[in-house]
Amino acid sequence: MAYLEIPLPAVKARRIEAVGVHQRYRQPFLDTVRAASKELLVRDEDVQVLHGF
Repeated sequence: MAYLEIPLPAVKARRIEAVGVHQRYRQPFLDTVRAASKELLVRDEDVQVLHGF
């Protein structure tokens, strides 16, 4: 499996919005891309999206 990590700088007040975007688009992505995975990591310094293929 290969991974694509996308770090997104996000101020603390906007991190909850990033979680909402991830939740909204996670399942359509998984339904479209065969054998993929998608995880979200919320940290103090940023928000990271990890895609597995």
